[in-house]
Amino acid sequence: MRIVEEGYLKRTVAKLNTFAKEQGTYERFFERIGAFEPEPLQDLSFQSDLSYFDEIGFVLSVITSIISHPHISTQSENIILRTEFANSVSAETFQETLRDPMLWKKDGLHMVPEYVHYHQSIDDLCIYENVFVVMLVKLLSSEVGKYSDFYASLIRTFSGQAQLSLDEHNVSVALSKIRTLNKKIRYIQNTRFYKEINRKYKTPRTVHPTNILLKDRLYNHCFKFYRTLITYPDKTSLMQDFSIHYYMLLLKSLSARGFVLSGECGELIFDENGSLKPISMSLENALYRVRFEPYEGNRGIVLSVEHKLIKQAGARSARHLLLFSPQSSFSDVAESAEDRDAYTTVEAISLWNMAYVENGTVPVYRNPLSEQEVMDEWLSCKLSASRASMALYRTFCPSCQSPNVNADEHYVRHCSQCGSQFAFFKDEEEHENLWFLKLRRTAYGKK
Repeated sequence: MRIVEEGYLKRTVAKLNTFAKEQGTYERFFERIGAFEPEPLQDLSFQSDLSYFDEIGFVLSVITSIISHPHISTQSENIILRTEFANSVSAETFQETLRDPMLWKKDGLHMVPEYVHYHQSIDDLCIYENVFVVMLVKLLSSEVGKYSDFYASLIRTFSGQAQLSLDEHNVSVALSKIRTLNKKIRYIQNTRFYKEINRKYKTPRTVHPTNILLKDRLYNHCFKFYRTLITYPDKTSLMQDFSIHYYMLLLKSLSARGFVLSGECGELIFDENGSLKPISMSLENALYRVRFEPYEGNRGIVLSVEHKLIKQAGARSARHLLLFSPQSSFSDVAESAEDRDAYTTVEAISLWNMAYVENGTVPVYRNPLSEQEVMDEWLSCKLSASRASMALYRTFCPSCQSPNVNADEHYVRHCSQCGSQFAFFKDEEEHENLWFLKLRRTAYGKK
């Protein structure tokens, strides 16, 4: 996630925790979840971003000034040097030379020093404050990269509309500023200052204010800017808030579809930091019974769905795993869910997209949706049922039209082309219907 998005997430979860504490129980929390209207994390101002780019550009200019005249540590070491190369010899080093006969040679009738003891001064760039500056450059490079990916994802793709992204649109303006920032970053990364420090030192885990960081005007500006960048100190706390946010979005989606709790959940539970703890819940509406539970370490949600009107035991239920990914690239879910074979579907959700991750990572939206729309689309696919001809769809896939549909021993139909799975049932009026246990399509959501 971009840092500005992390800030929105932190504020949204804080409001959610306050709202939850006012409800007291999970039952009342679910009943009133529709009244909680958080500010969407995606509702970010382009003008705010453009101002932020200007801030980053100014900080990079300050760093360039630091590189021109950095603070250094001057160290002295005693070396032995040929006499003709020594600029000056102090009284102390001359006494050391007098006491060392190995440095003298005979010159006619006299002994003269061929070598002398010499104090050499060494300027060391790799002081703590300069290591911090290099760390800040890395952080800014990563942050600008997130913005680049974000705005590139907003470039509209063609789906029959009369207009795509234009030069005067904010996306184009933002990407132009990002290109300028990347040029400044590459210039800094090619300097001796950056290369030498980056080669020798790792990024410090914490930054402590020193006299130079507090009192030098240029270093202090970088230090103050750095402190505004730190929203989540570690991945664990970020994942916790991310999971709470999507837990809330799932509850809102279920509530909007007429689901009610089918069992008591008791008093709300909060952790030591005052954050709401997601728990397992069972709900139902006219057609479905569902149960969802947190997946290992706030990494996702497991949703079990049972269709009430399907008679065959092996065809009436499906189990889905939704992984949470703060990274829009889904790079952090590549190795997740080692037990993925235990689920009908395995998917990942990020702030701007969703992906199938059963066999590699395949994003499924062409154009961005809001995070509530992404959750609504995901849940809709798990609760998709429709009037349909059994005779026709015994052979042809209702998702991709492929004729390669076969039934298993539980009367579940499998499409070998797109991977969709569905089962037939009759409603109370004896109309033929089908329900998707697993719906797969090339891209869904807004085009």
